[in-house]
Amino acid sequence: MKQVAIISIDGGGIRGIIPGTILQMIEEKIQEKTSNPQARLVDYVDFVAGTSTGGILGCGMLLPDPMSPDRPKFSMEEVVNLYHENGGTIFSKSLGHRFKSLFGVREEKYPNTNLKKVLNEYFGETYLSEMLRPCLFTAYDIESRKATFFKWGKACDDISHDFYIRDVAQATAAAPTYFEAALIKSRFGSEYPLIDGGVFANNPSMCAYAEVRKCVFDTIENPTSKDMLMISLGTGSVKQSFPHKRAKNFGLVQWIRPLIDIMMSGNSETVSHQLEWLFDAGKNQESYIRLEPELHDAKPDMDDASTSNMNALRDAAIKFVKDNPEKINNVVDRLISNRIDS
Repeated sequence: MKQVAIISIDGGGIRGIIPGTILQMIEEKIQEKTSNPQARLVDYVDFVAGTSTGGILGCGMLLPDPMSPDRPKFSMEEVVNLYHENGGTIFSKSLGHRFKSLFGVREEKYPNTNLKKVLNEYFGETYLSEMLRPCLFTAYDIESRKATFFKWGKACDDISHDFYIRDVAQATAAAPTYFEAALIKSRFGSEYPLIDGGVFANNPSMCAYAEVRKCVFDTIENPTSKDMLMISLGTGSVKQSFPHKRAKNFGLVQWIRPLIDIMMSGNSETVSHQLEWLFDAGKNQESYIRLEPELHDAKPDMDDASTSNMNALRDAAIKFVKDNPEKINNVVDRLISNRIDS
């Protein structure tokens, strides 16, 4: 029976290499099993959700090819290469910016000029309404003080909810203390001051679930958990501890970075627990699949874009796929059979 296939990708900065690499390997396995080198992951997916780096990956996955608008512009390998080729540039700062920001104390740690340049090069003039599949990306409006959801459906219905994808990607990835808040305009011309959606939904799977419940997919109207195949990807399980003996004396400055990390990982764990319960209650527990590798030799820092760490992140993803063949092959087989059933 056809299910609504959902891909949801967590936030995590440069650690987006992990879910990106896993999705690349899933796409390659689909190509191998279908004997179709032109097959793309998006061909087997009905809905995509992403926060922060997960939003960038989702945008890359769904971006249409200008020469063939019903096909994706990038393979997942090309999407992941955005990180390998540009990570060091995005997370770099001049000596002048270091002093001006007092090494990230007075201002954001990194100027957003390089990030905006990379996003503009990759995503160009494409609008949210032109994405290949229904999707949702998260951000937070710091003036109106409310969660913001970039939704493909709303963008298609109303230009006041339509945005350049490059701006959506910048907004969802504007992590506090790392980058300045994004100020973007809708297609209608309204301005929105936004920060990283990870402040409230680092794991956007529950947001995806709620949105999909309201939608119609072919013959499936208002699907419940029984009608969904949810594949949720994390950016690496962070095991860094903060011993009480040291943390009890933390002040504001010492708590800033650990608190951001704890809040984001705590949100991801909570949402995963909630979805496990939801799918279990719907007697469809096998259709909620969480892919969350250990970091192994990779560092947990969201901004460590050194070549060695980016390679370690890639290796952690590869190891996870190789160590979990049954789980990964199950994802591949179910995506393929789900498309056949449609």
